[in-house]
Amino acid sequence: MKEFFHSVRFKIILCIAALLLGLMTYVAVAAGTQTLPEQVINTVTYPFVTAANAISNGVNGFIDKLVNADTYKSQNDELRELVTQMYERTADYEELQKENEQLRQMLELKQKHEDFKFSEPCSIIARNANDIYGGFTINHGSSSGISLNDPIITSVGLIGRVTEIAPNYARVSTILSPQVNVGVYTMRTKTTGVLENDISAADQKQCLMSNILKDADITPGDVIVTSGQSGLFPEGLIVGTVKEVYDDPNGLSKHALIEPSEDCFSITSVYAVVDFDGKGLSFDDEQE
Repeated sequence: MKEFFHSVRFKIILCIAALLLGLMTYVAVAAGTQTLPEQVINTVTYPFVTAANAISNGVNGFIDKLVNADTYKSQNDELRELVTQMYERTADYEELQKENEQLRQMLELKQKHEDFKFSEPCSIIARNANDIYGGFTINHGSSSGISLNDPIITSVGLIGRVTEIAPNYARVSTILSPQVNVGVYTMRTKTTGVLENDISAADQKQCLMSNILKDADITPGDVIVTSGQSGLFPEGLIVGTVKEVYDDPNGLSKHALIEPSEDCFSITSVYAVVDFDGKGLSFDDEQE
């Protein structure tokens, strides 16, 4: 071993090591990096410095929350108020859009039926879940000029009639109900009949048109409108479209299933026709 330390090989290795160490030192100094002792010290102390910084930040955050708690609460309250105002403005905007749409529909109806006098738009506020005919309650009654038996419509067509009235609400039976018997005819051929609904048709969300002459020209696709002969409903309100025509068992007449122009179960607002030309006059009265 002693011979190795005194050998030429050892001296060469020692020189190379010294040369490498000097080169590393020069590069480190030239690059502006830390010295080797500093690197060793920083490596050893790094975990402790990191932990100390984390504790310091936590303490500072805790103190900040304690000192500025009132400020943060005030800011949170302001944000909540702003959010509430935004929701209210959105709700007001949607309500304004709804009102504008209702007014537009009413204007179109007035242009189409100049003799009609309408109630203000009525919202549906209740439905009877057990009513297969789709009856509902609206938020206006006699104090708004609505009367018993007044026709209830949308911009699309006939929905039903008022069958119960109170000062601030009214109950409506739809055109699916046996309580709504109205004279109707086809727009194409003027074939007449009467809505005489039953539970089997209502179960399919359809109206039943009866008293159709056996040889009458009526086919699926025909549009059905009110005839206006009873004095309860004005003439020309769209009821729906013929889906099926079949013979009555007596062989003397036909029936037709009518798909309503409006889904009574999905509408949310309607209008009452509180007056129209011929209201209260029957066909016989008109003939006189």
